[in-house]
Amino acid sequence: MATFTATLPAFSEPRYLRIVRASGWYDLFVTWPFALPWTFAWLYAQLQGLAQALALPGMLHPLDSTHMLFANLLGSVVVVWSIARIAAPTLLLGRLDGLARFLFAAWQIYAVTHGANAIVLGFTFFELLFGVLQWWRVRGAGLAVCPPGPGQMSAKRNPRVSAKAQAEA
Repeated sequence: MATFTATLPAFSEPRYLRIVRASGWYDLFVTWPFALPWTFAWLYAQLQGLAQALALPGMLHPLDSTHMLFANLLGSVVVVWSIARIAAPTLLLGRLDGLARFLFAAWQIYAVTHGANAIVLGFTFFELLFGVLQWWRVRGAGLAVCPPGPGQMSAKRNPRVSAKAQAEA
């Protein structure tokens, strides 16, 4: 395993944080219509039209109030989560978002294999892409998901901790 990770190229921390921020912008752009009933109804109609035009297999069921509620809840949470990653991207937020993306992709694939329209797979591609990028190796960060302890943080990341205190930790 050590040989594999040593040969796997690593992102610099600034590059990684740009990826986390980009995933936030992508999510904000794609999911804000889910947050409001009228914008989601419009988006859903567009997706239905596109799925029909492309003759994609699977169903897009007519919307009812329960579908709308779950779509609006999902959209609202993802919009807030997107803003958090845009405003303050971190390794931890990127890793958590990567995990969430793998879960989303799994449930999207599950839904399509159980009759949902294949248009969902267009979203799945981006879930997997950003999931892989956000789980990629980051130079100096190791493979840890949790935030590092004070002794592991650089002065750049935590200016309140002196270099001497960091060396002693």
